[in-house]
Amino acid sequence: MSDPHLVTPVDLRDFLKARGWRLNRDAMPHRLYAMSNDMYPKRQLVFPMDITPDYDEAVRGALEKFADIASLKWQALLAALATVRDDVLRFRVFFDGDDRSLPLSFASSLVNSTEKLLKASACTVVLPRTSHPRLNLAEASQFVDKARFNQTEEGSFILSVSCPVNSMDAQSRIEFDAEDAPFVRKVTVSLQRALNDLILAIEEDELDTLVDELKSSRAPIISSNLCEALVAMHDEQVDNALDITFNWSSLREVPKASNLSRLRFQRDYFPRVEEVGRELIIKDRDEADTFVGTVERLEGEMGSDGRRSGPVVLALLLPEGETVRARTVLDADSYLKADKAHMSAGAYVRVTGVLKQGRQPRLLTETTNFEML
Repeated sequence: MSDPHLVTPVDLRDFLKARGWRLNRDAMPHRLYAMSNDMYPKRQLVFPMDITPDYDEAVRGALEKFADIASLKWQALLAALATVRDDVLRFRVFFDGDDRSLPLSFASSLVNSTEKLLKASACTVVLPRTSHPRLNLAEASQFVDKARFNQTEEGSFILSVSCPVNSMDAQSRIEFDAEDAPFVRKVTVSLQRALNDLILAIEEDELDTLVDELKSSRAPIISSNLCEALVAMHDEQVDNALDITFNWSSLREVPKASNLSRLRFQRDYFPRVEEVGRELIIKDRDEADTFVGTVERLEGEMGSDGRRSGPVVLALLLPEGETVRARTVLDADSYLKADKAHMSAGAYVRVTGVLKQGRQPRLLTETTNFEML
């Protein structure tokens, strides 16, 4: 802990209180925090109430003592303390076989899908609906801007994101147990409840009931956008499962119903989530639009006329700033343009078509006006 301002005395006090330590007020006149715990009746943790020149050393000593008597890893305790002001979400990808690497495209999709998942949850807290035409609400964008990508953790492919609980002040239409809960906490709790509802509906074979309840609700907490982001966290070739955990900031009390240790999406859950997402999509979303993007892969075949045509995979830039992969079928003339764009560094194409919902690569149908920019 080279930076003494990494955690303030008050934050450290609240961090320890959340883990069963209570304050001994007799030491406070001496400008010291003394913390006791019924599980360790003969031990105390003592550290200054002020950031003095030896504050860093005193805090380190208190934490090392805590780690020793509680049989905790020092590194894990320090990592938890570093995010004392944040709600931390962890996404663990795991699968059978060689788990030493992930396809680069899936790793990139995992990060993008995490951002989309958070945006979808933030949009739902501000404006609950079963399908958001765009994830571009100012509150959702600010929420993602405030979030931080944490250092890689010990374990197989753990993506960790910190969300500072007091970083935003925004209105919400979602009701929670704690009326004064800050916006960020409402988003993280809403996301956990939505994910848990999906898992329970799948395991209890109640997906139809869940969809009906969401469609009739005045404040649905699951949207098609959330489902789409979650589905994109599964790769068919890797055939992975996904664990999601929530570690709450010690600065805010968490509703008891939110004390879930882990949410696990088994491999076979993702097609069911995709079904829910499709049912929640507003039917008029599939409209022709013009997209700009890049050519990622050519899959066409040579025809009898000696010209190639067929499927290509594009990376399309959506209006809300998201990038999605889409597969479309091109005739020989358009395929020639796609081939040229693919071979030209930094080249973009423009195409008009209907972008269908579903897992990536999504289908782009009725394509017209394909041209290289």
